[in-house]
Amino acid sequence: MKYVIAIFLSLLLTSDSKSQTTSYPFYQLYQLDSIGKCSSITRHFGELYFQFLQRVEEQLDNADTTTKRLVRNFEAVFAQFYIDACIAYENHSQVPLPAWRGYFTNASLKPDQYKLLGTNAHLNGGLAEAIAHSYTPEEWKSLKKKYVLFNICLNTTYHQLRKETIRSNKKARTISVLTLGLDKMIGQYYLYKWRKRQMRLTEYYFAGSPKYNKLLNKVNRKKERIDKMVCNQL
Repeated sequence: MKYVIAIFLSLLLTSDSKSQTTSYPFYQLYQLDSIGKCSSITRHFGELYFQFLQRVEEQLDNADTTTKRLVRNFEAVFAQFYIDACIAYENHSQVPLPAWRGYFTNASLKPDQYKLLGTNAHLNGGLAEAIAHSYTPEEWKSLKKKYVLFNICLNTTYHQLRKETIRSNKKARTISVLTLGLDKMIGQYYLYKWRKRQMRLTEYYFAGSPKYNKLLNKVNRKKERIDKMVCNQL
């Protein structure tokens, strides 16, 4: 039940997209647009991800040049995790990032389930790793205060996903009715909690703390449990 309350939140232009570099706004945005319009199971989260990145771009309209560069570099790295998973799936190869394998294990799930699996993989499966691959410790210190723009976009995307899930899924509607709409606030709390945990994981990584692996294993276990709930109970 928690996953409903907690989360809102031709296929590709070329087959060698991993070698592409960021362009304006960035190349991966166009790839995600293509993914969201294809007929594969990849389209469900691809469409949601594309909409999220459009919101990020809107938030960047008034940002300074350095912030735009650093945020877009992060988004390019993060989006590539999903794009590479989509490429592997279409090529009948193993998905390279373990966090995304749960999304592609069943080709007969409902659209809502794929969106929730994608959201889980996105927030609990690779966020800290994407930050670590995008910034130096100095860049991260200067940029982390700007991450409020991601919070705004994630909250908006969560509200959209919640409405769509309630509209199309009977169990989700029942939960909303039984909780008198409190599921919305509880979902926001879990979204906040997950983001804070990923930020803490990032801090441990840059500090070289032994707590990093312990927390990472905890996050991975939670993600696996949520994947199972999404697949079996929704």
